[in-house]
Amino acid sequence: MKRQSALVVFSGGQDSTTCLFWALKHYETVELVTFAYGQRHSLEIEVAKEIAQEQGLKHHVLICLCLVKSLKML
Repeated sequence: MKRQSALVVFSGGQDSTTCLFWALKHYETVELVTFAYGQRHSLEIEVAKEIAQEQGLKHHVLICLCLVKSLKML
């Protein structure tokens, strides 16, 4: 029996993609969230969007401007 729902923090990289497919196997509903914080590898965000679309999943991209501003001060 599958559990009800899961939210996967999804970068589009290998590790989070593995977590995504594990969640799809064990949960009825899976949604994805990706954090865009100005990372160098923005290509992964595009890959995350493509994978989410291919799997027919809800995908939320959150832009964390406050985090970016804090990191620049370091």
